[in-house]
Amino acid sequence: MKALRVGLVGTGSIARSHLRAYREFPGVVTLNAVCDIRRDVMMRFAAGAGVKDCFTDFREMLEKAEIDAVDICTSHDQHEPQVIAAAGAGKHILLEKPMGRTPDECRRMLRAVEEAGVTFMIGHDLRFLPQTRGIKRVIEEGEIGKVRVVRCELFANMPPERNFGAGHWLLDGNLAGGGMLISGLIHQIDLMRYYIGDVSHVFGICRTVHPEFINGAEEYACATLEFAGGAIGSVMLVSSSTRNPYGVQYTLFGDDGTIYSTPSEERVIQFGAGMIASARRDAEAGTFGRFVPVAPDYEGLVGDDPFVNEILHFAACCREHRQPLTSGRDSFNTLKVVFGIYESARTGRRIDLATI
Repeated sequence: MKALRVGLVGTGSIARSHLRAYREFPGVVTLNAVCDIRRDVMMRFAAGAGVKDCFTDFREMLEKAEIDAVDICTSHDQHEPQVIAAAGAGKHILLEKPMGRTPDECRRMLRAVEEAGVTFMIGHDLRFLPQTRGIKRVIEEGEIGKVRVVRCELFANMPPERNFGAGHWLLDGNLAGGGMLISGLIHQIDLMRYYIGDVSHVFGICRTVHPEFINGAEEYACATLEFAGGAIGSVMLVSSSTRNPYGVQYTLFGDDGTIYSTPSEERVIQFGAGMIASARRDAEAGTFGRFVPVAPDYEGLVGDDPFVNEILHFAACCREHRQPLTSGRDSFNTLKVVFGIYESARTGRRIDLATI
């Protein structure tokens, strides 16, 4: 089996999370080149990765580097031009979430990759956690029955100037496409879609208070979701706070049981074991149930690191010419939920996602 040769663009924090896959599985994925407009940052990353081919111009990397694919870890405003350029060069594409800042950006990217015939995968890494797979399995097996209600929350545990630093691009709505809904809570929204299917309608409210959030980046948000299968849901975002009981959590309420997530010791991975209480397991449920851990499911995964698992999945999809679990088309349906919440917050209306 020939290793997939990859060029990585954007050598910041998320790129460091991707690096382990290239280090540990060089026979499957080989990091042949890196690119960043910040030369000093790039050279430090390249030295740690053992990569010699370094570029400050993405198009030059596409032209000169010996690569089959690109791993795009740049700010959201760079996603569309880089994806379209990579597709035009015939390279397979792994793109960190979110795909784009607007529906039109997403549609242009999808059109470009489909015309080029290249693999296009979005990095929704939490689908590649064995804990997530275990929860998906018990839902599909019907243990908690029909899922009626879901809830997901993101509570950042510090004010914005400490969380990112003043002037960070993630706090700029023009660069990021919004605030922490599109950059953070999108993880939980994607998982809810993975577990129980697409969302049909949304109603949302967004607020911004602190001056660090600029150009329409929301700081607080809450929304109701209506799923095509009949379930309802709620999402809550608190970007700026000083004391929280937890940071991120989701809960699924079914006819015959409930599942909730526990926090991870690693901030970037977000979730630990899922906990379940169900009629199948309870001798006597009690008022609050008796929750026990959901067994993780490692089928098709090499370990606990979701970034390693997703990158190896990407390589397999490129090699076998099959659609990724988090394809561009599928991931656009996650982003439609975010775009719908933004549109609802602007207009005060309930939004039918079929119109986006």
